[in-house]
Amino acid sequence: MKIFKNEIGLLYSLIIFAQFFFLSCGKNDNDIPESSLELRDTLIYKRGSDIPFTGREKARVQNKIIEYDVVDGIKHGDFILYYEAGNIEIKGQLDKNKNVGKWQYFYESGQIESEGNFVDNFPEGEWKWYYRSGDLREQGSYKGGKRVGLWKRFDANGNVIEEKEFFESDSLNTETDYLEKLKDNIK
Repeated sequence: MKIFKNEIGLLYSLIIFAQFFFLSCGKNDNDIPESSLELRDTLIYKRGSDIPFTGREKARVQNKIIEYDVVDGIKHGDFILYYEAGNIEIKGQLDKNKNVGKWQYFYESGQIESEGNFVDNFPEGEWKWYYRSGDLREQGSYKGGKRVGLWKRFDANGNVIEEKEFFESDSLNTETDYLEKLKDNIK
């Protein structure tokens, strides 16, 4: 019986040591360096190199961590931006420096904030925005980066509080158009 207790004590000590060893040797986000890449003539280069960069960049940029793939100096593949605490803030795909496919934006808690698709760098198809609770806040569709069709806004209880129909011919169907119109009215 005494040997059994000693073996448990030894096993317990080994487990504690292994946890300490792996935690202390693990790489944390503070070990991630500032970016060593730079943009020259629309291509990405490693600082000091004349050859366009190819590889995966994971670097600290303005207290956040950015991670993306580069092929021959052009962003292509997965894109992830992390909050300072390490949670994902934005996740999407790039093709030849353009946003494509599904993109997701997250609150710092990890809860989804919005999601939708891009085609050739423009929002396309259905997009949804959510409250921090996870309940739907707004939904609508884009075509070529312009709002189209019926857009709905919801209160925190799921009740529709606003509906608006957008047409491709509308002069104020993008956020940029709306902000430009506001600037014009202020002048």
